[in-house]
Amino acid sequence: MLDETKLFDFVKIMFTKPKEYQDIKLHTKKRHHFMINRFFSIKFPANAQMFNVNGINGAFVVDSWAMVAKRFTSVPMWFYTKTKKLTTADKKEYIPSDEAVEFFMKKHEIGKREFKELQHFAQQDLEIELKKIEKAIKVY
Repeated sequence: MLDETKLFDFVKIMFTKPKEYQDIKLHTKKRHHFMINRFFSIKFPANAQMFNVNGINGAFVVDSWAMVAKRFTSVPMWFYTKTKKLTTADKKEYIPSDEAVEFFMKKHEIGKREFKELQHFAQQDLEIELKKIEKAIKVY
């Protein structure tokens, strides 16, 4: 038997057992409001944003999502998101060449301090740009 107070049991009831879902109390539906809205925002982001209003009754938001869930015969695969924790062995620290850093700083007219801020706040974009510069330097 599924326990409606547990999130994933509640989800299974919502998608597969509409008659049992109707018997669930509003308090229990309200308890799961945040996560249900978050899960549905994967596939329906605009609709989920509309429900993202302070003061809205969460139980009725979950009822609205239950109407959408009636279209499915089982819990769809997009409902669950997979996560992978990055281990320290998976991380490979990128160290750019001095020429690429110097060219980047000269091109964008920035100093060391601004470059350090870029490394901190926009690391991925900076690495992509520096790799392009290093590749261009190797060609010429």
